Amino acid sequence: NLLFRKSAALHRSIPQEQTLHKNGHIPGEHVSGNKNLILVGHLRRTDCSLVSDGAAAVVLASSDTARSMKQAVRFRSAVQVNDYLPMSKRDIIAFEGPRLASQKTLTQSDISLSDLSFVETHDCFTTAELIEYEGMGLTPPGRDAQAIEEGWTEMDGRLPVNPSDGLKAKGHPSAQPVYPCTPYAPCNFWLQHGGGQVPGAELAGLFNMGGAAVANFASILECLR
Repeated sequence: NLLFRKSAALHRSIPQEQTLHKNGHIPGEHVSGNKNLILVGHLRRTDCSLVSDGAAAVVLASSDTARSMKQAVRFRSAVQVNDYLPMSKRDIIAFEGPRLASQKTLTQSDISLSDLSFVETHDCFTTAELIEYEGMGLTPPGRDAQAIEEGWTEMDGRLPVNPSDGLKAKGHPSAQPVYPCTPYAPCNFWLQHGGGQVPGAELAGLFNMGGAAVANFASILECLR
């Protein structure tokens, strides 16, 4: 989705075969070495977001105040679930925290995942977004790649993910990455995003996973006007 918005920090198209090859050339004169090297485990440079400066603002108001404004959204639900920090205390591939956060926010909103118009999620690394697909119930465990392969998360897919381009495109402002996701959702509702839009969007899911799936935040935004 990053190609929809020219202001993205990484506004460039990188063919998949280049992202998979250790010596794949990364377009851009400012990319040191221009090589897609492995950084840790299976993560290459193109799997990681930029650590960036950033700022975002969210104005909270009462329901009456919000309804009197020209444009407004409301939190239909907001949930936080923390899992154990030590990996030894939990099943490291179960991702219970993300799953519970997603289930609870959908239950509180009295909707199902298929009712969402789009999702803004925390894609600091390629693996993080795939884990969140499982957590939110988009794919069965171990089948997260299917959503990518079959185009489920594209702008015209069954559940568009990150119309805002995501952290890998716009950069990762450490310590406050959840907040950039929040303003982008209303901007999509009002067609002010300046890039890819989901026409007729009414409900947005926000999902943020911190650490090794330890701190998990999920919420549903609804467009009031």
